[in-house]
Amino acid sequence: MIFTTAGRPTENSIQEAMRLAQLYNGTYISRQKRSIQQLLEVGKKPVIVTGIDRLYLYTDSSIEPVFFHPNSAMFRCKSLLNGHHDAFIDVSGLTEGMCMLDCTAGLGSDSIVASFVTGVNGGVEAVEGSKHAILLQEGLKTWESHNELINAAMRRVSIKRKRFEEVLPYLPDNSVDIVYFDPMFEDAIPDSHGVSVIKQVALYDSLTEEMINEAKRVARKRVLLKDFWKSSRFDRHGFVQQKRKTAKFHYGTFEC
Repeated sequence: MIFTTAGRPTENSIQEAMRLAQLYNGTYISRQKRSIQQLLEVGKKPVIVTGIDRLYLYTDSSIEPVFFHPNSAMFRCKSLLNGHHDAFIDVSGLTEGMCMLDCTAGLGSDSIVASFVTGVNGGVEAVEGSKHAILLQEGLKTWESHNELINAAMRRVSIKRKRFEEVLPYLPDNSVDIVYFDPMFEDAIPDSHGVSVIKQVALYDSLTEEMINEAKRVARKRVLLKDFWKSSRFDRHGFVQQKRKTAKFHYGTFEC
């Protein structure tokens, strides 16, 4: 991974890019007014740019960069504070003090909401093996939502920058309450801008029977799958599909 600054770097942004390069075993390259395309061609690797308040990941100069922003998680947490329901929380059964393993963290929205609900006595471990895991790890530590409860929920999420296949087999039996999978959908949801951006860095590992069985071994209460409503994975892996009339994605549950 290459780390650099925005086009008009400050001393702070230079120091931050150098710090991240050292922390994540990457390479710092001075921007020197070069374009992202030039940096991609020079390094032949993805480029992370230290912006004013966030990091940007470029894998292709013609595609929008990936960056961390807890926007949907913030809306959902505030909605919960106002006494409204959240579909993910309802179907997962998460409550204060419980712990969850998120095997496909993405940009962390569900992990943040889970941490918000499980509180200081609970725990959320988020696993993400893609290049953008660095954005998630750094963003959760530094993003300022202007709500102390949401900030605390983000800081509590523990990140493992690994594929879930490298994590699940080594966890003890019945070691977490909920194991959660949100893999890339078998069929793309039309007009989903967020999905189109994340697709460039997402992992497309298949959800195997072996990993499902590992999840069932590790979970004390249930295994949860989020997928496109027409997905064959619900039936294939023995999940009870929780159908929602107006939703393009459904949840599937397996009670342990």
